[in-house]
Amino acid sequence: MRAVLALFLVDTANGLGMSPATATALVGAYLSACYFTALPGGWVADRVLGARRAAVLGGVVILLGHIALAFEHGAATVYTGLVLIALGTGLQKPNMTALVGKLFGHRSDQERDAAYSKFYASINIGGLLATLLVGWLGVHFGWPVAFGAAAVGMAFSLVVFLASGGLRTVEDGPSRPLSAHERSRVLRALGIGSVAVAAVIVLVALAGWLTLPHSLTAFSVLAVAAPVFYFTKLFRTKGLDERGRSGVRAYVWLFASAVLFWAIFDLAASNVQLFAADHVDMMGLPDTWQAALNPLMIVLFAGVLAAVWRRFSVSAPAKFSTGLALCGASFLFLAIAATQATGTVRVSILWLVGLYFLQTLGELFLSPTGLSISHKLAPAGMGSQLAGLFFLSASTGDAIGSQVAAHLTGATLYLTLGSLAVVAAAAMAAGTPRIRALIQE
Repeated sequence: MRAVLALFLVDTANGLGMSPATATALVGAYLSACYFTALPGGWVADRVLGARRAAVLGGVVILLGHIALAFEHGAATVYTGLVLIALGTGLQKPNMTALVGKLFGHRSDQERDAAYSKFYASINIGGLLATLLVGWLGVHFGWPVAFGAAAVGMAFSLVVFLASGGLRTVEDGPSRPLSAHERSRVLRALGIGSVAVAAVIVLVALAGWLTLPHSLTAFSVLAVAAPVFYFTKLFRTKGLDERGRSGVRAYVWLFASAVLFWAIFDLAASNVQLFAADHVDMMGLPDTWQAALNPLMIVLFAGVLAAVWRRFSVSAPAKFSTGLALCGASFLFLAIAATQATGTVRVSILWLVGLYFLQTLGELFLSPTGLSISHKLAPAGMGSQLAGLFFLSASTGDAIGSQVAAHLTGATLYLTLGSLAVVAAAAMAAGTPRIRALIQE
């Protein structure tokens, strides 16, 4: 999906014919929604289904979303497919992460970090193969064929997951199941909320404000407000002891740096993809294959860093600041390329190789560590929810990054975000001793 979605949206002949700015905002909102739904997806696992069943349900919903895209009949079915994929991803992402945490929950921090790096690599092997295949099919046989191939791949992965003997040995079931009273209260709240949302949509439509740009802006505001609300609620949780409260305070720092990291990193699926299609000499390769550079490099380097984490102890805050600095440097690097790509001049694909090399190293420092530290700092009975909260950092970052990219272009965009990330990384490095004290490393 990341390899073809932006190109499909701007395609005037066989896609939706959107402007690059609108397509960038929509792809950003879609990615943001995939991560945004991880928080309620974690709650569903913790309180209702358990991690394994929630992950399976999520896979089924994703499959339905890809089928809707494969039988695309205009904007309505495209939006339906994207919504289904976002909902299914929210159920699957945090709970697959939580299952890894359960498998390695009694190991050391270094062993758990290494396990998450291997987990990350396995995901990206699939991502690499899917990007190459789906991208090639989209370019040569059309977008519906590409989306259909994604549906087939999702169906196959569900079969493999269900057949996995190791995962069946993990204790499943909700860690804090809802009581009868809580269940009744949740159902009532869902009913009232659904009616309220429907009423707002009707009123907005009658006022003539129900447009795609307005909807994308509103969702971006929601994606920023949600973590503020959730952290406030988390600090007020009854029974949260001082150690748990200190962990959450430290998590705020890590969360903020992750937001800025994802604001840059996930523009690869929209702005960078369109930049590559218009301004990079792909040497005869499909434009979609530039998206394969990131998973390829993760496969190459994840094992190396996993071995490093087993031998050397590096604190989580230090990994976060390093990852953020590398990601910021990648956009400063791309800003140089953007100044050379003027008019019909195309720059070398090596600029993209350098971009993804820096971003991939940054991702391997920050993202697996974020998954691991989420499990470590989670208050009792909230493992999937805190994993979902880490994914929410990507949701907030994607929402912010896509809105910035809809208003800034070229070297100005890359220089602005890259410089901001490098400065924030320096501040994070300066605060590392304080954060380590909070998480008791």
